[in-house]
Amino acid sequence: MDFEYEEVVRDFISEWECEHSWDSAQIERILDHMAPQARYHVFAWEEPFVGHDAIRDELLRQAPGFRDTREEIVNVASVGQTVFVERRDWVTMNDERAGFHVVGVFEVDGDGKIAIWRDYLDSREITVKVGSRSGEAGA
Repeated sequence: MDFEYEEVVRDFISEWECEHSWDSAQIERILDHMAPQARYHVFAWEEPFVGHDAIRDELLRQAPGFRDTREEIVNVASVGQTVFVERRDWVTMNDERAGFHVVGVFEVDGDGKIAIWRDYLDSREITVKVGSRSGEAGA
């Protein structure tokens, strides 16, 4: 039933889309899709933020840096409870509209919640398209 886990991830990703910057209500809706002790790797090779409080703080830190988010899912594949999503994340950053190539790897727990979220992307693509921001992870 891998399709079931793919739907969990698709629903999770759909919560990211908005015209404004993420606000606390939207971040809470995002967290509702995550296990209480979920692990979020902003960049897959970095140490994760663990648990709702740490993830909330990180998402609130990131939120002012972008707006008008849209997610374009290119491909989805899954093995068991692990779901791979190739996507383009469209955002406005530094007043520039750009799409970034991302592969997200999500592990879904038995309760249908995101337990681990790792994103693989090239931080250079962000810098080339919209410039760097001080304090930006990977910048």
